[in-house]
Amino acid sequence: MTSRVKVKMTVCDREHIIEVSQREDGDFDVKVETKCDHVREFVEILGTLSIVDLTDKKNSKVWECVKNARMSSTCLTPAAVLNACWLEAGLLSKNLAESCGSISVEYLD
Repeated sequence: MTSRVKVKMTVCDREHIIEVSQREDGDFDVKVETKCDHVREFVEILGTLSIVDLTDKKNSKVWECVKNARMSSTCLTPAAVLNACWLEAGLLSKNLAESCGSISVEYLD
């Protein structure tokens, strides 16, 4: 099975489709459809993820890669990658996620 999520970064007018699939060895492959070179670079640096990368924030290579990628620290892509991974790993209910629709950041006055 493959889990997919969409990131809408309206501030920079970009959309990214994150696709995660679990391998037979339990690790996770992450792919991205994007026009953003910085997000593409982040996913390339990221490589394959393990369950530890999903569940141990302190030792997760997701957050280490955020520091090394050129993308903005406000980009929602790292959180989207983790959400897609959690869906794929069964750590987040697909039914719950689909019924909620989306999560967002709103800019207020």
